[in-house]
Amino acid sequence: MKEFLHKIVKIFLILLLLTAAITIAVVGVVYFNHQTKLKEESSLVETPPGQMVEVDGHQMHVYIAGDEKAKHTIVFIHGNNMTDDSIAMQPLFGELSADYRIVYVDRPGNGYSEGGCKDKSVKHLTEETREAVNKAGVDGKVILFAQTTGGIEATYWASQYPDEVESIIGLDMYSPKEYESDEGEDMGFRYMLYLFARTGIIRHVDSVYPTDSYDLYTDKEMLIRKALISKTTYSKDIYEEDKMIGENARATDQESVYGKTPMFLIFSNPIKEPYLSTDSSAREDLKKMQESYPDYDFEKAYNEKRMKYFSKYDNVECIEMAGPSALYTYDPVGLASRIHEYIEKMD
Repeated sequence: MKEFLHKIVKIFLILLLLTAAITIAVVGVVYFNHQTKLKEESSLVETPPGQMVEVDGHQMHVYIAGDEKAKHTIVFIHGNNMTDDSIAMQPLFGELSADYRIVYVDRPGNGYSEGGCKDKSVKHLTEETREAVNKAGVDGKVILFAQTTGGIEATYWASQYPDEVESIIGLDMYSPKEYESDEGEDMGFRYMLYLFARTGIIRHVDSVYPTDSYDLYTDKEMLIRKALISKTTYSKDIYEEDKMIGENARATDQESVYGKTPMFLIFSNPIKEPYLSTDSSAREDLKKMQESYPDYDFEKAYNEKRMKYFSKYDNVECIEMAGPSALYTYDPVGLASRIHEYIEKMD
């Protein structure tokens, strides 16, 4: 019996070692291929569309467009791990730049900005963004356009410098309250994302990369977007910032802003027409949900709770638009139109 068990253990150990060896070999090949492609793609991302300014010892990318004498300046604050938005938002920038001054900042480790920012507190991130904007030659009051988790930084900015912020426009913007319970590491899930990104495994996940389903971008712009994603998706800076999101939410005084600073919040709905008809994946997801709950109104419920939550505050206007979370990749004209309408009402 002992001899039999000894053979079983031996076989198990051999299989375990073989599995480990094969895994290491596969990951090694994937990593080598990733590094080779990064070198091939480097020429695509070596020249940023904006200017580089030094902030706290590292270079940050600031893109500016539009009329510098415009009455309103819109500063765009991207969400975490949105690494290609300086290019992805170009259709929207084109629609807005005739009437407003447009300012977009890549946070450290995102897009064209260098990594190396060790302090990921919302206070430091906000100060870095403010300093980058100032060093790029932009001053005066601004409208903050915050996407997803960028809402935490926008809220903090408005809470600390209310005289600088005319209004907050949000696109699927999260409030600090929605992230207060986040404790950081998620049992290693965030670190696994970081490893997958750095080894190049993400190159083999099609959903990571965008498509130009609505003919909004040139071929070169799409290559640049994909190169930026391959280079900086879930970088060390993004990983460290993501771990801090709960602490940063808890450090932000939401109630000193909401109800006082004018806000216009736009919520995307991918299961709403006319977008639904253009996205086979969204249609398939909706079909599966309807099979389980045939009488449930999924379109109505999609943003209902969040819109109800924000609408309880004075000075907050909420609307819903059909499309993906990155609405500017689907309907930049419609999105710009709603922003125009809101700012005109402000005036």
